[in-house]
Amino acid sequence: MNFIFPLFLIAGVLLAVPVIIHLFNFRKFQKVLFPDIRFLQEIKEQTNKHSKLKRRLILLSRLLAAAALILAFAQPYFSKNGQKVNQQSKAVSIYIDNSFSLAQQDKGVPRLEVAKNQARDIIESFGETDKFQVLSNNFSNSENQFYTKKEALIELSRIEVSPKKRKTGAILEKQKKLLQTQSNSKPLIAFISDFQKSGFDVNTKNNDTIPKYFIPISQPSVQNISIDTVDLVSGSLRLQEKNELEVKLTNYSNTEQDVPLTLSVNGQIKAVVNTSLPKNASSTETVSFTPSRAGSQEIKLYIADQPISFDDTFYVAAKVVSNYSVLILNQNNANAFLSNVFKPTGLFKSENNNVRSFNPKLLPNYSLVVLNAVNTMSASLSESLVNYCREGGNILVFAPQGNPAGINRFLQTTAGTSFGALQKEKLFVSSFNKSHPVFSGLFEKIPDNVDLPVAFEHYSIRSGGMSGVQKLFTFSNGDGFLNSYRVGNGKLYVCASNASKQASTFPNSYWFLPLMYKMAMSQQKNSIQSVVMGAKAQVAIPGNKQMAKDAVFHITNGTNDIIPAQRAVGNQTVLFLDKNVEQGGLYQSYLPGAKDSLALGINYSRDESDMSFWKLDDLKKKSKIKNASWLSPNQQAGAEVNSLEKGTPLWKVCIIFALLFLLIEILLIRFLK
Repeated sequence: MNFIFPLFLIAGVLLAVPVIIHLFNFRKFQKVLFPDIRFLQEIKEQTNKHSKLKRRLILLSRLLAAAALILAFAQPYFSKNGQKVNQQSKAVSIYIDNSFSLAQQDKGVPRLEVAKNQARDIIESFGETDKFQVLSNNFSNSENQFYTKKEALIELSRIEVSPKKRKTGAILEKQKKLLQTQSNSKPLIAFISDFQKSGFDVNTKNNDTIPKYFIPISQPSVQNISIDTVDLVSGSLRLQEKNELEVKLTNYSNTEQDVPLTLSVNGQIKAVVNTSLPKNASSTETVSFTPSRAGSQEIKLYIADQPISFDDTFYVAAKVVSNYSVLILNQNNANAFLSNVFKPTGLFKSENNNVRSFNPKLLPNYSLVVLNAVNTMSASLSESLVNYCREGGNILVFAPQGNPAGINRFLQTTAGTSFGALQKEKLFVSSFNKSHPVFSGLFEKIPDNVDLPVAFEHYSIRSGGMSGVQKLFTFSNGDGFLNSYRVGNGKLYVCASNASKQASTFPNSYWFLPLMYKMAMSQQKNSIQSVVMGAKAQVAIPGNKQMAKDAVFHITNGTNDIIPAQRAVGNQTVLFLDKNVEQGGLYQSYLPGAKDSLALGINYSRDESDMSFWKLDDLKKKSKIKNASWLSPNQQAGAEVNSLEKGTPLWKVCIIFALLFLLIEILLIRFLK
């Protein structure tokens, strides 16, 4: 037990005064003669004994009343942690977990309101001179300030459920830095959360001396199903063709669940698939649809799962290109196979140009550039092709006819590769790279004894150690027949033979047409846009000739118009969405005044889908946070924090005892004869 004002105990010396008065009775007695008192001797002795007992009891009650009153002024208190109370004004930083898990209800009351009530109780339990800072996952500017009690309660009422998540260490560090601005006040941290395992890191280390009070909110037992990811199997949407979407779902419950998965495109339901999910496991479901028109496709996949609903919908925005433009640059004559492959249709349009007369400024208009037997080109065209590839374009190079020195300079600059010596012996392709994206979805089924190309004449393809080569087709001797190289945001494909039937069987094979199509379509930029909120939520928008250098993109969902942080990277503009977008859904990114826009699907993070929580005993055992006090659930946070911080005050008890002893004194005087 300690005292807030221990100097008042000095007044205890005054307790000697009534004792002295009792011991030395200053009253003067007068003798009175009485004829015969021998019969009163027994009565006198008995009366003296009772009188002495009464006086001593009255003295004791007075001493105890005075002692209790002195103790009341000294304000004793009982401290659970054994530390003395500091009467300095307090600076209290209160963190409230306002993540999605707090949106659920507890006995009809939103759990976030329960957390806010605990925070109110803490604020109201402190003094008028104390300052308060209210922090949530938003980390907004208004949360960086300290307020009076009244102002803090107003700020507290403004907190709402947010999709944002913060790391435990980042929260405590921010609270610490904000408390350091209040150097004249004693710091104190209150951390109110449901301590979801996915959000609270028990391995967080914190060694400062600030007292920290961790206040748990009730932890519901909730089963949940979430849609985690959606991927387009082919990588891009194709008009008037069946397009498959792979949907990953996770069942966080202890029983097997059956749930209908619905696909909506542009506001119309296209498919409903019933899927069965094993307990505590993930499963992949495939749904498909056929786009009937070109342009933006607003795709939404959803399930019905209560009460957790933030992860029941996944938004995907995609774009169907009506046609792809292919440029064929010839050294001399056009190639019949290439011209027939890209014969103008509803999907493709192609142009044959001579490499010596083509205008390099037109390159951005094409989705694929084919160099047909080119062995020399101008420096300006070579430089433009390199930039085109680095900025996301695809280039296919067929072996030249004649000396390859000219095309080798381009290949060396672009990908560190080149053509070697010409070899005219017959050589078989023995394998192909099934895992490469260009083969993904190429055929529904590839035969076991697939017919692979045969080369009658070919160049060896030399690749440097840093070229990052991937062999799409490989000869039986291990050399590459068709190689792929990553160049910036684009791809360079190099074929060891030219595109004539005299050089190989490749132009006549069933591989030729689908591979050419896939190379042309894979260049399609931003064919599918789907991002998940978080620190890395960003989207790249391709540039175009009409875009000004200082263009500022907006994004809108029809209700809110937002200008996100953005930066030009090459010929793209990267939009950073982590600080600006707080609502999932389908958005449009646009430039004011421009006709075209790009659709975006923005989704909530699935980090909170797993509704499992830390138990209080586990937190106490595993937590590495110093100076931490873990409160039990459903306690009145204000009273408990003050009990730990200020101790249990005993002055009221002392007042009660003082009054009790005075009452005893009165009763002794009045009734004890």
